[in-house]
Amino acid sequence: MIQFDNVSKRYPGSDEILKNISFNIDAGEFVFITGHSGAGKSTLLKL
Repeated sequence: MIQFDNVSKRYPGSDEILKNISFNIDAGEFVFITGHSGAGKSTLLKL
């Protein structure tokens, strides 16, 4: 299981890239992440 509970991310000198992200991914579940360029998709995956 992967669980995020109110996770936020900010790079130095910038606004919050991710703000209060919460979700659970249970074993065996498939998910996909979509959004426009700069929305924080890659940042989320790096966490």
